[in-house]
Amino acid sequence: MLKNIPVAIFIGLVGLDALAAAEEFPIDVLAFLDERESCDHWRSELGYDEERQADIDWSICQSCPGSDAKLAGLKMKYQFNKVIMNRLDELESNIEPENNVEAKAFCHNTRKPNWG
Repeated sequence: MLKNIPVAIFIGLVGLDALAAAEEFPIDVLAFLDERESCDHWRSELGYDEERQADIDWSICQSCPGSDAKLAGLKMKYQFNKVIMNRLDELESNIEPENNVEAKAFCHNTRKPNWG
């Protein structure tokens, strides 16, 4: 009886709809959504000082590169799956800079945060 309590709590917290939706997505879609969630989180953060901005820049450079191409690839792959397409269509499709060379140079010059 007690073994089922964590599952019941989990279902209660995330809801049955979220649990059912997650089961409908293939692993490549779930992995992308997880990575993209991280990217979108860091893109929305404010750099209130130079150190914080450096942390944000590094995190964006870790989680965002290739996002536009991955999203386009998943949309092509799952174009006939309405459930997956509805979720992918919620995301911005062009979040990366157009100048790929400058973006790579910028990311090359970022530093790993010291979050200790």
